[in-house]
Amino acid sequence: MEILNRSSKYRQSACIKVRPDLMLKPQSLDFFLKYSKKHPVPRPKAFRQKLLALLKHKPRTGSDAGKIAKILARLPNLKKDPELGTAAICKVADALGLRTIPPVNQEMRLNCESYYKSRVLQCLILKALMAVMPRPKALKYFEAFLNERYKVLKLRKMKSVKQMLDLHEQVKRGPLKDGAAFVQTVTDDGRAVMKITRCRPAQVLLREVKDPQVVHAVICQPDFGWARRHNLAFELTREKSLVLGMPYCGHVWHDRRVHKNIKHPPRKFWEALK
Repeated sequence: MEILNRSSKYRQSACIKVRPDLMLKPQSLDFFLKYSKKHPVPRPKAFRQKLLALLKHKPRTGSDAGKIAKILARLPNLKKDPELGTAAICKVADALGLRTIPPVNQEMRLNCESYYKSRVLQCLILKALMAVMPRPKALKYFEAFLNERYKVLKLRKMKSVKQMLDLHEQVKRGPLKDGAAFVQTVTDDGRAVMKITRCRPAQVLLREVKDPQVVHAVICQPDFGWARRHNLAFELTREKSLVLGMPYCGHVWHDRRVHKNIKHPPRKFWEALK
């Protein structure tokens, strides 16, 4: 098979321009509170108490209070619980290394690794769930929550699974800039293949959270839903990911209109793909 794209560049110093006020907006937690009304969490008070404990943060100066209030004003569920909302915003600000909350609409340069630290909020939501329900049940609940959360995002429709191989463009810009090592190809029967050997989002969050299953649930598991949202005929298969101890993440996107046999390639296929 011909290698279509290859990247081996990983640069820890890579930076991007971002609007911190948008990154600080804890939309996932706000949506979680909405979701949990229809799908109640057992022992909700204990869940909230555990989450608040996990959201421990540095004290913020008085000038930040008004900026935090403006962020919460746009979140219908969290503005009803300003203590939890403030804790979430301050925790993400700490993760981003922000001494103060920047003004609205102000851009700043941010290290790409720091960018992904903002995803720690989703990890802590899951860890709080694990405090009130068994781990397997918490993982299943969280997966259903994320599936519902991401339904509101508009994705471009794709006709061919080859279009799923867009990582080679993402590593040129945005938070994934110079942040993944991979090879991409297409099999003789038209399946799109990608082998990742280094991944910035997973690597950063694993350092922060130190729980492979939690990081997998936040960063890796949603990939399966993304494939179907691009095209209902697409199906992703993958072995265990890097964060779960594999030396690589082996992705294969199948098209059920063409591929009647959905079978993941054996280990020797991936070992030969270099």
